[in-house]
Amino acid sequence: MSVKRYAFTVHGYVQGVFFRKFTRDSANALSISGFVRNLPNGSVAGEAEGPSDKLEEFRKKLEQGSDMSTVQKVEWDEIEIRKEGEGQGYMKANSSDRFSIARTYY
Repeated sequence: MSVKRYAFTVHGYVQGVFFRKFTRDSANALSISGFVRNLPNGSVAGEAEGPSDKLEEFRKKLEQGSDMSTVQKVEWDEIEIRKEGEGQGYMKANSSDRFSIARTYY
């Protein structure tokens, strides 16, 4: 099974409705690595890495959204797989899970 990595942005009513927690919990249940963060424009964005079939399930969960959210659109773009030991750059993870909610410094 091939491992892939995607950058995603979720547009809609997705801040203040536990969408990042929903995203983290969904990813951890599928053993997907990555992070999610809020964007200043009201969207959420992140990266996800894992087996192709699990990533497809994750993408469908993002499109569905959490109970209180309203997802209008999910942008989903394949990116280069993270090299061993490569960090998340300027974002610091708040969680020890495989998939983290990251603080963003605007």
